[in-house]
Amino acid sequence: MDIASLLTLLLLALALAIQPWSVLASVLLIASTGGVPKALAYVAGWVLALAAVAAATIALYPQTPKVASGSPWTSWVQIGAGVALGGWLIVRSRRPAAVSPAPQQPGSLPAGSPATSARPGSPAPGSPAPGSPAPSPQPKWMARLDSMSVWPAFVLGAFLPNYAIVVAAVGNIIQAGLSQARAALALCVFILVASAGVAAPLLVLVFRREDAPAIHQSWRAWLVARGQWLLTVVLSVVAVVLIAKGIIGLAS
Repeated sequence: MDIASLLTLLLLALALAIQPWSVLASVLLIASTGGVPKALAYVAGWVLALAAVAAATIALYPQTPKVASGSPWTSWVQIGAGVALGGWLIVRSRRPAAVSPAPQQPGSLPAGSPATSARPGSPAPGSPAPGSPAPSPQPKWMARLDSMSVWPAFVLGAFLPNYAIVVAAVGNIIQAGLSQARAALALCVFILVASAGVAAPLLVLVFRREDAPAIHQSWRAWLVARGQWLLTVVLSVVAVVLIAKGIIGLAS
């Protein structure tokens, strides 16, 4: 595998690892009642789903990888995955996120009461101060994870990976023309890196148990506030790289 293919594979794995909703789901599950078994089931579902794709890839892997690497269909797979990611980003940016109303603070008065009526020119009660960033709304699905049992958590883990990225990773490995053993090793590395994000909250609990609640809370706040922006940047780069590699593969 050349350097370009290796960097592309690691970039695809990183894009999966930093999916904010995937990491956030792991954080929320581990903080819920009976959270450790549910978080373990969630990570197991994620890893087994990626492993199933890897196993299918190795089972169907061509016996003559060098010939397969020159086949135009791998380039079209990369172009298709790049276009799919780009289209998904565009649709997602235009779709308003479903949010739940922010919980009312204890002792606060309902909106519209005389005590909460704003004077002309003053900010509305509960609104951020001028110049401060607006708080990010909380997605509705976050409230459902606390009551989730182990098996639904396992299914959620298998459902959440972005399979357009997984398909692009498989196409990248096949295009590299590796032997079957090296392709299996590359897929194992991909799964390991791609699973780092969802496994990180559990690792924090193992190595920094006393500080884990505070760390998880800080991660949650950061992911809600900035995770979507980070994912948009990374997936935009991934989409451009995949389309460019596909076009170069067709032209060569």
